Amino acid sequence: MAWTKVNFGKHKGKTLPQILCSDPDWFFWAIENNVFQNKGLLRAEAEDLFRKATKIKIPNNEDGSLVVEYIIHLPTKKFSHFEIVPKDRPNHEGSSPTFRSEFIDMSVPRKIAPHDKLGCKHFLNSLKYYLFGSKSVRLTKKRCEEFFSSLSNFA
Repeated sequence: MAWTKVNFGKHKGKTLPQILCSDPDWFFWAIENNVFQNKGLLRAEAEDLFRKATKIKIPNNEDGSLVVEYIIHLPTKKFSHFEIVPKDRPNHEGSSPTFRSEFIDMSVPRKIAPHDKLGCKHFLNSLKYYLFGSKSVRLTKKRCEEFFSSLSNFA
């Protein structure tokens, strides 16, 4: 799929998959504020990406035995990280609140605390680890666009 470049704002020249993989808080803010409302093809791509980014399949989970456990940093009440855990594992016990989901949802840090850039950075580190095998992997334009172009990655 050929992705349209954004022609405005701080992410001018980037495609939406690139933005989502580098600044998910801005992407979800833009969705909430109808930034793509009158942007034609970009609007359709943003709506498609929103659906995909909120329903990413857990890798190697064909039997549904795994879930995503989102961890909240108690002192700040902001997103800390997520882990992929067995569904039958008891819920996390400790000072950090958690919740679970059947899908990886890139909007979670923003839902917990809007404008949480550090939480989004932590989320992307977890995402890189579970989807690409390493927290240090570079989310290049090509890698981001290929991931979001493959329908097999989403529910």
